Amino acid sequence: MSLHRIFTVEELATDESFRRWVMAPTPELDRYWQQWLQQNADRAGVAVRARELVQAVHEIYKDDLSDDMLRHEIAEITRIAGERKAEGRVPFYHRAIWRAAAVLLLTGGLSWLYYTSHNTVAPSGTGQKITLASEMVIKTNATEVEMTVLLSDNSVATLAKGSSIRYPRQFSANERRIYLTGEAFFDVTKNPEQPFLVYTSETVTKVLGTSFRIKAFEGDNTEMVAVKTGRVSVYAKKEYETSQGSIPAGVILNPNQQVVFNRKDNKLEKSGIANPVLLAESAVQKEQVFDDRPVAEAFDALAKAYGISIAYQPETLSNCMISAQFNEENLKQRLNAICQAIGAGYDMEDDRVVISSKGCN
Repeated sequence: MSLHRIFTVEELATDESFRRWVMAPTPELDRYWQQWLQQNADRAGVAVRARELVQAVHEIYKDDLSDDMLRHEIAEITRIAGERKAEGRVPFYHRAIWRAAAVLLLTGGLSWLYYTSHNTVAPSGTGQKITLASEMVIKTNATEVEMTVLLSDNSVATLAKGSSIRYPRQFSANERRIYLTGEAFFDVTKNPEQPFLVYTSETVTKVLGTSFRIKAFEGDNTEMVAVKTGRVSVYAKKEYETSQGSIPAGVILNPNQQVVFNRKDNKLEKSGIANPVLLAESAVQKEQVFDDRPVAEAFDALAKAYGISIAYQPETLSNCMISAQFNEENLKQRLNAICQAIGAGYDMEDDRVVISSKGCN
């Protein structure tokens, strides 16, 4: 398949490789389709709509969907969309088709039926992000520096160059699931009722709230999980996915411990951490000193240092001053310290930090 082939929505949705990437992604598929999206950035909206379409049809038929049925349903739905766009109405076809259209309306609003785009592509040179109406976000760090990824539960992932992460814009009520290809450091907000799961090609890492690093590049003979704080459980992915509700045998890690999964032997080997650098959130030290400076200046400096957006009300914070010195502290520790000093709070929404404050006297 050519990376330069230009697909329509219908062609993408019926392409076997694309469907497998949507429903059962592998690192190889993710790498291929991320490369396709990078080389066909103008087709990102098409990919978003095709993904919605595949998920909607699969949701209806579950496991009873043949290739012929899939192609037929997708052709019918795209025909309905075309007629709606041309005539301003959607004729009533058989129940399955209408249900598929209803699913699309629920997940993507009228945007899909009108063939409009609601995806977001990051500026060139900053890595790629694709936001899907199914609420999934994919980020690939194609830069030479680390990328800070803000998650909806106020957790933070620091993505190494050449790495990719896929996660829902909003986590489900019972778990927080992420898919990683490459390397990332995670600082996870504690929530015992909502476990945090990181899937790689060979392992599943499960935590409730902690900080740890995962290194799982394709082509390497091993995968590694190293724990800085808290407690982490690591499982071989095949065993975890076939455990059928029971708890599979895994490895429990405490601070300053690591586990290495050997792909050749299919084994998890636990040990102490010999290289303390693995426990750092970032390979680059971000020293910051604020000596009785406006807090807005501190937030702006923090945003620049981590390559993120921090939203606040300048007028509300106009009387707020801050004195602080940061060296080895990570992003969340710095945010917590600054907000605590001025009686403010923060949340992570839509890839930015949003500061809430009543101001300072």
